[in-house]
Amino acid sequence: MLEIIINGIKQLGEGGFLMIPLLFCSLFAHAIILERFYNLQKEKLVPSRFISRIYKVLEKGNLDLALSLCESKPGPLTNILKTGIVNRDLGEKELETVISFAAKPEKHLLEKHLRILEFIGGIAVLIGLFGTVLGLFMSFTAVFQSTNRPDATMRIAKGVSVALLTTVAGLAVAIPSMIAYTYFISKVDSILNDMTRHSMSIVKFLTTGRNWLIEHEAEKSEDDEN
Repeated sequence: MLEIIINGIKQLGEGGFLMIPLLFCSLFAHAIILERFYNLQKEKLVPSRFISRIYKVLEKGNLDLALSLCESKPGPLTNILKTGIVNRDLGEKELETVISFAAKPEKHLLEKHLRILEFIGGIAVLIGLFGTVLGLFMSFTAVFQSTNRPDATMRIAKGVSVALLTTVAGLAVAIPSMIAYTYFISKVDSILNDMTRHSMSIVKFLTTGRNWLIEHEAEKSEDDEN
């Protein structure tokens, strides 16, 4: 196993200096992927049972306890609900505006590092392409400059090796980065949709006393049955 690892490192070393930025790109990408996997757990960001508990407390008119619950478990959705409860005396339109402003920083937190992940995927491909061109340039230079055939063959082979290794390494970094970026963007969109529904629900509840989310889900279930 150790011999395989050593041989793999040697082969990567033959890719030239461009393997260094590709290695850093790979490390950054994997760090972001692991961090986003941990922090974008839906139940952690939109805890359905906990949110239901807050609504039940609100229905009983205990606003102070509802605020305490939001503060005990800070997160994107509980922060939005807290903002709504604190500003409950505002009219419906004003409350929607306040909650909309409160949701913006939460959205940025959900999308944290994803643009960097997208950038890494794009730049890794370009570095790999640059390595391909550089390797081919080395090969053609060897053809024109070398008078000794064995020496020319060795230099051509080295150039082709650089071209292939950097291309493969660039794609090996870019493909998982772009797949992870697409997956996380989809997951963030799903979480944001849930947050929007809950935001609408808290506005309706605080301005009319009706739990819009529960009514909406009930209507949806009836439509599905019909």
